[in-house]
Amino acid sequence: MIRTLTFWLACTVSGVWGVGLAQPTSQSWLVNVALPAGAILVTDADATKEFAGVLRGVATSAGSSCQRSEYLVWQAGAGDLQRQFTRALLAQGYSYSVVDESDEEDGQATAFRLEQGGPKLVGLWVKTKDADILGWCLLSSEAKAPAPAAPTTPAQAPRAPTTATAAGPQAPAATAKSPVPKPGYVSGVVLDPQGRPLPGARVYLTGTTFTQGQKTSFETQTGTDGTYAVRVPDGRYSAKVSQTVTYNGTTYSFILYPLSGNPRTEVDSSEGGSLDFQWRLSGLSAYSAPGASEPTDYYGASINLSYCGLPARAYCGADYTALTPGAAPGGSQITVTLTPTGPLVDGSAGKPVVFSFPASPLRPDYPAGSSGGRLVLGQDWPYQAKNMNDIPLGTYTLTVTARLPDGRTQPLKLGLKDNDVEHTQLPIAFTPWDNFNPASYSGGGLKQLKVYVRD
Repeated sequence: MIRTLTFWLACTVSGVWGVGLAQPTSQSWLVNVALPAGAILVTDADATKEFAGVLRGVATSAGSSCQRSEYLVWQAGAGDLQRQFTRALLAQGYSYSVVDESDEEDGQATAFRLEQGGPKLVGLWVKTKDADILGWCLLSSEAKAPAPAAPTTPAQAPRAPTTATAAGPQAPAATAKSPVPKPGYVSGVVLDPQGRPLPGARVYLTGTTFTQGQKTSFETQTGTDGTYAVRVPDGRYSAKVSQTVTYNGTTYSFILYPLSGNPRTEVDSSEGGSLDFQWRLSGLSAYSAPGASEPTDYYGASINLSYCGLPARAYCGADYTALTPGAAPGGSQITVTLTPTGPLVDGSAGKPVVFSFPASPLRPDYPAGSSGGRLVLGQDWPYQAKNMNDIPLGTYTLTVTARLPDGRTQPLKLGLKDNDVEHTQLPIAFTPWDNFNPASYSGGGLKQLKVYVRD
């Protein structure tokens, strides 16, 4: 095996790097993991043929076959790359096991297996005097069924003043399956938020052909069963999927979640590969970095709750510059409730969305000569305002109440305009970005709604 792969390496170095059929990369296209520095991604079918044959043998011994694969080369002298890469995978929750090892005069080879819950991968590390080589693939038998909607995690929870409870995706119905990968095709299934087939979704494939190294693209739509299949030249392809709907007379467009978890996932069409997607109404976007917390980092909508505190004229209209002592003293618990007034944008029933946080203390001595008030409503608010993120798109009625230390409940006043903060409840609807093209695959956003609140 070592001699076969050493020959492959020699062909790669002399015949591929010089003609643009390999490219530097820092991120794996197979799973969401950073690569050791100096990685070269090999995209030429002839160059990978020998290695692919050996890799398929490893997959067969695991009782499966390769759905999509990746081939990488590092020049010698970069350290223990295998250990670096293995540690990076272990840090992401993968389990690693060695299947076979060989140590020959030409170099060393290690066949390994990776698992992370459902997904399973196999691969080969080869180390020679000239380079390190990695070839690995996702096992197709582990990737045919669509993954369920991801549960809300701390990284995906709405970034509310404290705790937020939102209506997440319902359990998916097992009524749609990804097509069996077929050589020469890129295929997949697109699901709605409940896990059912989503017909009419727009699918955009981009890739690089193996023979000419040319960039190419294809566009299609999902059928009534939520699946698509596109005949493409042999190459590596990624996909984006968008869904456009009209809801309460307004057109919205959504970029869908890749079920691989990585929007840059690619498949090798010569082997046949599947790229599956799901429309999600809430949760951290796959296009956002882990730990992101900006309103646009979520699939759901956002409200900016702005408090008419002191000085009020900096945050609300002139009518609210003379504040009386607040009705909710420090220690009160503030509850923001969004109650659905109709179905969500996907037609499903909405659930109440609740944010809760403690009120900050009153300041009877601030500013000098005033009757007192509060600098901010909630503890640790920046700039008098707080984002309530990741609200599933729908129509709601908004109320804000304060439970006082003595147990009484006091409604707070609300407004959609800074000079009209007089309402105990507000109708809430969200609008898309201005001039947004619903056929675009580059975004799809909702304007943040600003709501003013005071004691």
